[in-house]
Amino acid sequence: MSKKSDLLVRVRYLNPLPNPPFPPKLLNVNTNISRLGEPAYLDQLAATTPLPMLVDSEMGMPLDLNAYDGAWDGKDQSLNPIPDSDRVHHPVDLTLLAPFNPPSTSNGDLKSVPSSNEVSWMRNSSYLTRRNNAKRKDAAEIREEVAVDASEAAQLLMIEKTFLDITSQDVNQLQHPNPKKRHLKVVESYDVLPDDEAWPNNYILLRFPERPSAATAINPAAGASSPRLSKSILRPIVQDDQQMMEFYLPQEEDLPKLDEAYGRAVDEEPLEKIMRLNEENPNDPEIDHIFSNVYYDRIRTYEVVSTSAPKKEILVSFQEGEENDNEPATKKRKGVYYKEINFRTLLRKTRTKPHDEVDGQSDRWDKSRVGFRLPSQADIDHRDEAKSQVADPTWANEELRRIHGGDNMAEGQGEAIDDEEVGVDEGAIEAERGAHDESE
Repeated sequence: MSKKSDLLVRVRYLNPLPNPPFPPKLLNVNTNISRLGEPAYLDQLAATTPLPMLVDSEMGMPLDLNAYDGAWDGKDQSLNPIPDSDRVHHPVDLTLLAPFNPPSTSNGDLKSVPSSNEVSWMRNSSYLTRRNNAKRKDAAEIREEVAVDASEAAQLLMIEKTFLDITSQDVNQLQHPNPKKRHLKVVESYDVLPDDEAWPNNYILLRFPERPSAATAINPAAGASSPRLSKSILRPIVQDDQQMMEFYLPQEEDLPKLDEAYGRAVDEEPLEKIMRLNEENPNDPEIDHIFSNVYYDRIRTYEVVSTSAPKKEILVSFQEGEENDNEPATKKRKGVYYKEINFRTLLRKTRTKPHDEVDGQSDRWDKSRVGFRLPSQADIDHRDEAKSQVADPTWANEELRRIHGGDNMAEGQGEAIDDEEVGVDEGAIEAERGAHDESE
């Protein structure tokens, strides 16, 4: 039997006692509750307790101080005579004769002031030494407060400077931070770089309550392939002061047509005509002749539970090097490219509403026509401006000069890199040259 299990003992021999042949007899005693509080019960105690007689009219405290010399001059030796003034006290008792120093108070409460030497007897001595050294270090590092530029450009320059020390270190000398894995060696290394192509885009990390599919209330067994799910669309709407997401999917047979529509994107002039025809008659067949499009069906509606900015999730893509020298080099060199995720959203399914209630919502679309257009000049300028934050090596200094009216505050503080010292990466130059040759 385990020590942790309960001990169960079965009673093998029973000896039940029979009930008494008569009911219990109850006695009714008449008593008055008020008589229990009478003081007469203490008369005997008061009579047997002896009381001392007061023979001193002043009860041991002299009230007339004129009979004592020096009482009004602050000399109270006559009031408090020392019986044996020649007595020599033991050194251990001298601490008890020291003047009393009451502890300090804070808002009427005693405020304990622990001594710096009082520590727990189980405390390791190395901890005490470390704490004392930390206090000395903090006291020695008292510096004057200086104005620090905390703008985004200054932070980028400070981060850029930290990479200069890492790049000068030999890769073969790197060691694993875990002491148990110090025997591991570097097999292959990647440069961690920002993804300039994906930098202008905004990415959202969505948490679905279950795997998305084409299942609806009418057809709950409907499925969807991975290529179909990869081309899904989420449309944000606001319903009853609640943010919602509508989930749309194309038909399985329209996937090749969707790829064809991507290659036949229209420019601004046909787009204006399409918008005009759509306002007049959304089912006008001329719209299909102007540009290729695909219909998307609304599958379900999700409710946004929470939205926050992620702190530990980023988008990472690996770019391997080109092994075949005969093929033209790609635009990106070998490395790990990252992009921040702007939002993290948690979704949950909404309950099915009656048909009459759904018809009253004008912002809901049962179907959506999806096509592609070429980016306008405003879109291109906006992307180039966002891309310059990671592609242009002089963007940080130019942004600092714009913020501070032509003066770069980060320079001279050890947090900036001079424009003259910023050089374009050789790998980036080769990649751009290869992309240019490929386009020709």
